[in-house]
Amino acid sequence: MSRTFRSRTGGSGGFTLIEVLVAVGLTAALSAALYTTFFSISGASGSAGRTVEKTIEAGYFLERFSREARASYYRRTDGHTFFNGGRDGDSGAVSFTTMAYPVYSKDAPTGDLSAVNYYVREEGGRKDLVKEVWDAFQGEKFTVEAVEEIKGFEVSFFNGREWAGAWNASLEGQPPRAVAVTLTLSSGEKLSATARTMIR
Repeated sequence: MSRTFRSRTGGSGGFTLIEVLVAVGLTAALSAALYTTFFSISGASGSAGRTVEKTIEAGYFLERFSREARASYYRRTDGHTFFNGGRDGDSGAVSFTTMAYPVYSKDAPTGDLSAVNYYVREEGGRKDLVKEVWDAFQGEKFTVEAVEEIKGFEVSFFNGREWAGAWNASLEGQPPRAVAVTLTLSSGEKLSATARTMIR
């Protein structure tokens, strides 16, 4: 049995060098476009995740602050109690004694009467809302970052008739009727809470 081999002529059986180079170039361009799109989507997803985390963190702060403010305690005859607030530089600050139990860890104070202080700490252009908490009778402070990387923190106080930007219970003779806080996140979103002081 014999086999006959025939050669192809006319270039119809393969690719030219130019066709191969064009195909490689198109494949490279398509891969680069897909790579860029993938990481753009991935980056956007990560950014959205961080925004959600910041909102949750801020919501937790507002809930905790409202609970502490509702349970705030001031007696004119008791030097361990206070309720003060106002401007600290370009941000708000507030400090008061409370019957809430603002425990962040086993090292934090756990007495019936605790003192809390909220203020903005700025370092290297970054602003963080900081919380100090201590036993009102012992004075050893425990500090945590309540909300990281914020743009602003504002506090206002209601005296029963109008809102004011500052409060000093030793001068007013009582705590405010209510306290409101507004937190501006790094995204520009503003979250607010108002708490009525309950203990009289």
